[in-house]
Amino acid sequence: MENASKAESFRKDFERLAGNIGRVIVGQREVVEQVLLVLFAGGHALVEGLPGLGKTKLVSTLARSLSLSFSRIQFTPDLMPADITGTDVLVTGGAGAEIEFRGGRVFTIVLLAYDIIRATPRTQSALLEAIE
Repeated sequence: MENASKAESFRKDFERLAGNIGRVIVGQREVVEQVLLVLFAGGHALVEGLPGLGKTKLVSTLARSLSLSFSRIQFTPDLMPADITGTDVLVTGGAGAEIEFRGGRVFTIVLLAYDIIRATPRTQSALLEAIE
């Protein structure tokens, strides 16, 4: 009986979340549900479509609805692996210099990556390694 109540609670939460996102992403109920299923299954989604159809809006609305951090990366040929994963930076101050790690765009809960194919192989590899 307890599993049935958990399933019903999940269904209600799922419907409430899909409805909340549906107020922003109108007329795309199936896409919203599929992205939510991927999220709850702990996977990654490939969202394809023509420019201007709301892919970024969908993912950012999902993240905002769940109070999760969101980041977007537009891949270009000049994007470096450190832009994605982060790097160590020398910080000078009154007490001397120290090295501080500054995280890249992958240090987020929800990441939207555009045009991955345009990046160099090293940069693509950095993203895939971070996802792993």
